[in-house]
Amino acid sequence: MGTPGRRAIFWDFDGTLTDGEPTWRRCLVLALGESASQYGVTADRLRPYLKRGYPWHPDGDPSLTGEAFWACLTVLFEKAFKALGVPDSLAAEAVGRVREIVQDERLYHVREDAPGVLMACAYKGYKNYILTNNFPEWEGLLNRLKLRPYFAGVVNSGTAGMAKPDPRIFRKAEGVANYPGKLWMVGDNPIADIQGAKNAGWGAIHLAKPGSPPSGADYMVQNLMEIPKLL
Repeated sequence: MGTPGRRAIFWDFDGTLTDGEPTWRRCLVLALGESASQYGVTADRLRPYLKRGYPWHPDGDPSLTGEAFWACLTVLFEKAFKALGVPDSLAAEAVGRVREIVQDERLYHVREDAPGVLMACAYKGYKNYILTNNFPEWEGLLNRLKLRPYFAGVVNSGTAGMAKPDPRIFRKAEGVANYPGKLWMVGDNPIADIQGAKNAGWGAIHLAKPGSPPSGADYMVQNLMEIPKLL
């Protein structure tokens, strides 16, 4: 049972606290550099080859962490490049750069209202935490974005060896927060964030685009500023 009076909010990262963040597809294009145009490699053309296979996808292996995580993505990304006609040696060279590119904080845009909203939630008695499906070194990125001080803890699939919406990662998150009596998940993904949270017995707030279909969330909002007044 949770501890009465203790309250926590777990926040997704990509698409929730940030907007305009680099997709893996964009990182692959950047990794190819000038060769991307030579071989007609664009984010849209890569899309069909990168719809599945990540550790957090239904067909992926969420237990992969550390170097095993990157070995999985290396295979996935090289196959995508080769499918678009990129020579083997160039594909391998470019994939080797993706790991560094995705960690470049200059490619991420933190929502302007995020720090204020996090502080408002803390003022209302909630501890803020991160629950993200991400690469193993991701917490370093959080530090470079100057966001780490806002959070009491981080649960990341890339180090936890399990991924949203698996109930086990939500159970792990509960332990990290010392089993609060009230738990919320805030995220933009209706399956990983919202269904995962509801299946775990949490409250769920869906940061959704206008016109999005019902997701089963307790609340659907279109901007972060709406959240503190719902708590």
